[in-house]
Amino acid sequence: MSYGGPLGPRPNSKKNANKLNSTGLGRSLVNERKNTKKTAGHSDRYTTEANAPNWVKLQSVTQERALDEFLSTAELADKDFTTERTANIRIIQIGGHDVAESSSGVLSDEQRARLVKRHYENAGRLTVPRRPKWTKEMSAHELDRLEKEAFLSWRRSLADLQENNDLLLTPFERNIEVWRQLWRVVDRSDLVVQIVDSRNPTLFRSIDLDNYVGEVGDGSKRTLLLVNKADLLSEKQLELWADYFREHGIQFAFFSARAALDKQEADELKGTMEEAEEVASEVPLNTTQVLSVAELESLFKTAAPNTDKQLQIGLVGYPNVGKSSTINALIGAKKVSVSSTPGKTKHFQTIKLSDEVMLCDCPGLVFPNFAQTSGDLVCNGVLPIDQLREYSGPVELVCQRIPLYFLEAVYGIHIFVRPKEEGGTGIPTAQELLSAYAKARGFMRQGGGDPDVSRAARIILKDYVNAKLLYCEPPPNYTGSDYNAGKYGLDALQTARRNQILDAIKAAHTGETLKVSEIDLAKEMQGLKFSSFDSTATASGRSRAKMQPTTMGDELDRNFFLASESQAITSVPFHLQNQIGSSKKHFKGKKKGGK
Repeated sequence: MSYGGPLGPRPNSKKNANKLNSTGLGRSLVNERKNTKKTAGHSDRYTTEANAPNWVKLQSVTQERALDEFLSTAELADKDFTTERTANIRIIQIGGHDVAESSSGVLSDEQRARLVKRHYENAGRLTVPRRPKWTKEMSAHELDRLEKEAFLSWRRSLADLQENNDLLLTPFERNIEVWRQLWRVVDRSDLVVQIVDSRNPTLFRSIDLDNYVGEVGDGSKRTLLLVNKADLLSEKQLELWADYFREHGIQFAFFSARAALDKQEADELKGTMEEAEEVASEVPLNTTQVLSVAELESLFKTAAPNTDKQLQIGLVGYPNVGKSSTINALIGAKKVSVSSTPGKTKHFQTIKLSDEVMLCDCPGLVFPNFAQTSGDLVCNGVLPIDQLREYSGPVELVCQRIPLYFLEAVYGIHIFVRPKEEGGTGIPTAQELLSAYAKARGFMRQGGGDPDVSRAARIILKDYVNAKLLYCEPPPNYTGSDYNAGKYGLDALQTARRNQILDAIKAAHTGETLKVSEIDLAKEMQGLKFSSFDSTATASGRSRAKMQPTTMGDELDRNFFLASESQAITSVPFHLQNQIGSSKKHFKGKKKGGK
């Protein structure tokens, strides 16, 4: 029997199937699962078996997916749950208030008033989890079971508060291991210092933490509210907050870790760094004085209960309120090293300031609190900006809180705002601010050439969180409208921008006697415009952003703007590029095509 030539390899159906599925949703899901395995070491099963190492158990968890929340709840309730990946399992989350999908815009005065009233009515339900009472006769397993039951009950109470009262809670710590560190710090401390950000002290303060500290031990423990970043507040603002704290019986002190660290660095550069001076007399509590490092240490002794042993000071606060900077300022002044306490307390650190004072640093902890909108959470640094998907709400808050003229002065841009006769309010919208900033910096999307407003939003929001755009919340009992008055003058600008604008103002007032201290930036900005692109520029030269009087700058404002800080923008408008030659990439493409 004869036969033809070789038939070749047989078709590989598996290979072809993989080729067909190399893109699309299926492939994306497979790749995501592979990446998850690599980073977290997960198997193909979801299970409640808790065999992770200690460093994993202590990771902070402030937001969970529905499945993760289900599994963590099952573990706390001591319920076994295991499923193979092929099983038909549906996780349904009923109710709840997702921060990402909640109202993120600007509330009206009426809406805000109603919300504040509901917050006040439910303030007593914002608790911290209690460590259950225990005895030395209990086994480790029995104590663990009691703690988990108490923690699960606490989480259920907060879920009920949020779901049944139409309230928005801040993300809060959901990992019991982190709360266990707080329990140990409170147990051993004579004075628990709660550190908050001066720009919004009530958001970062846990009222119930004071109650919990008073319940532990024999009731002799004390608390102190340390308002950090106090250098951002004016004298008037310090007095208003001091009055509020005194009215509510809160023991407080003002401090600025950044200012203390800056002073230490300056002294060290001058070669005059010395040990912190001793404070002869005790520093009084509850004053508007912004304390030095030495005064703060002395205040600890004043605020704490009398004790014959070494004074134990527990430091507690959100991760972003400056707790680490406060500790660095204290140990920088005392020139001591940080050491870990061995044994059961190895997850928090102790710092010996002197023979009389020992600091106990609790890991950064996010307490549950009320929020008005998710935009508030972003602007207060509670939600991470780099993971933000919806940016219009937070930026709307920035536009509402920071004056238009100051935004233009800080960024060196002209923001087109819809006139009132066309339905505008005189306040820029998020889109108007972001478009102006993105065009000024040359942030453009690929393809259509639209401004990259999401990139602009991340930069502006970070400037807000870092106090480059400074806004401070007034005390809850403040009814005025000028709390932040005086925060947006010429001296609030960075040096380079301030000098630039000052030169333009002087040029506009040629021949006049001008006192810098008397300059009204809001008024002067109305007569000045940022000039934009120099249409005569060539590929070898870049024009610089300058301030011009209105009569000189109106025409230039209609051109494309180039910021002096930006290197991302092209050197000439794109409609003129063909006149000065094509780019290297364009020539490279032609060369390849000609081969």
